[in-house]
Amino acid sequence: MKKKWAAIEIIILIFEVLAPVASILVTCVYPQGKALSEDIKLAIIGAGIAIPIILVQFSVTVGQNKSENDLEELATNMTDMTIKLSHISPILEKVFLSGNDRVKRFVYRRMGEVNKTIQSALSNNNSGNLRPSEYYEELLYLADMIIKDKDEQKRNFTGEVWAMTSFAEEEWIADEGYEKLWTEKLRHIVDRGIKTRRLCIIPDNVYRIITGETFSEPAANTEKSFHGFVKLLEIYYGTPTSKKTAEHYLIRTSDNPELNQIKGFFAIKLTNGDLHILHGETVNENGALTAKVLFDPIEIQSVRGRFELYTGYNYAMGQVIPFIAKQNGFIEYLRKRNVRIESS
Repeated sequence: MKKKWAAIEIIILIFEVLAPVASILVTCVYPQGKALSEDIKLAIIGAGIAIPIILVQFSVTVGQNKSENDLEELATNMTDMTIKLSHISPILEKVFLSGNDRVKRFVYRRMGEVNKTIQSALSNNNSGNLRPSEYYEELLYLADMIIKDKDEQKRNFTGEVWAMTSFAEEEWIADEGYEKLWTEKLRHIVDRGIKTRRLCIIPDNVYRIITGETFSEPAANTEKSFHGFVKLLEIYYGTPTSKKTAEHYLIRTSDNPELNQIKGFFAIKLTNGDLHILHGETVNENGALTAKVLFDPIEIQSVRGRFELYTGYNYAMGQVIPFIAKQNGFIEYLRKRNVRIESS
């Protein structure tokens, strides 16, 4: 790499060249200089020679200081990098020092998979569809993050959960494992007084059941989306444990095709305004729920903007259900299940 001359170095070089030449010209060329005594001439020439020596020493000192500063900056950067890699390097160090080729081959293959995942995430600005265990781990991570925010901010806490649930038949599963654990976590969030706003998108089959002239409950092994919707109402509107911190809004799948394509999401807003979201909740080819983490703040804000369109008074659950169900028996059906949904 070519050396780049600093301004101070150029000035020093000019003086190193000009000082001896100037002393000779003054003493040997100019008439006034010729008239000077020999001692004074020698002093001027000596000064002309001494100045470059002094400037060289000054230049060396400046260079040494710059080198020391560069080394300090390099050491700082190395320390920062070491800290960032500290959670990885001990494991890799053990692998490299194990001397076991089988272990090394195993790790190299796994590292290759991890590198591909990371590269894909960086390229697409999202995590890609997570495996079921990863999906629920991420859900719990976001839940713990909002709970921690409330604990730390106390009275200054202004965070919230904002989510969307699709009740499409093909997207609804009854999971007694992960899903049961997650339902308990949601209850804990609401019990902690953390504001939760959820947009519910109901498909046409559920809408027809609710709005029919005469309500008839579907068999337990049919219309899973309907029973999933009723279960949500029982969790949040069942008396005497009605959840006052949870707000629900209702639209049909045809009201916003873009939101319907997302299927569902779970997101949080922290007190500092940071938004985090698990986006595109859907059932994968193995019948398990999955979603992806969005990294792009502009994309996240776009999702939130569409969500906010349907969180007004006219879409509130307490307004929509009593209106569309009218007197067909669905409201009475909910009351028998200790669910109270009333317009405000």
